[in-house]
Amino acid sequence: MTSTRKLEANRRNASRSTGPRTPGGKLRSRQNARRHGLATPVENDSEVKTSIECVGAILAEGGDDFLHIEQMRTVAECHFDLRRIRAARHDVFLRLGDMENASRNDLDTALRAMDRISRYERRAISKRKQALRNSND
Repeated sequence: MTSTRKLEANRRNASRSTGPRTPGGKLRSRQNARRHGLATPVENDSEVKTSIECVGAILAEGGDDFLHIEQMRTVAECHFDLRRIRAARHDVFLRLGDMENASRNDLDTALRAMDRISRYERRAISKRKQALRNSND
């Protein structure tokens, strides 16, 4: 259990932490969530949502089992998510340009971006695998 003294010190320190103060820092922090947009669910895009429903119905093969239909919808959702993830990876390569002449800093930045993108890809592949495994049960 945390002591009262430590709890008060933590509160005091937290009250001093106000986030970025400079205009540049505020601008950078404002853009943190907009680097690649992969954290937002793919079904938030209305055009993609329609495609997900269509592909999910095709994968379910006209079945009437609700659980199977939902699992096939999840597989379709993962397919479109993987397309979006791979497009984001492609964008990183395009921004990097000529890799042979890129600076070490640019390569490090691209590598970190690829690492972040890979996390979303692994998650989507795992989700798809789980849905396919459950549909066979």
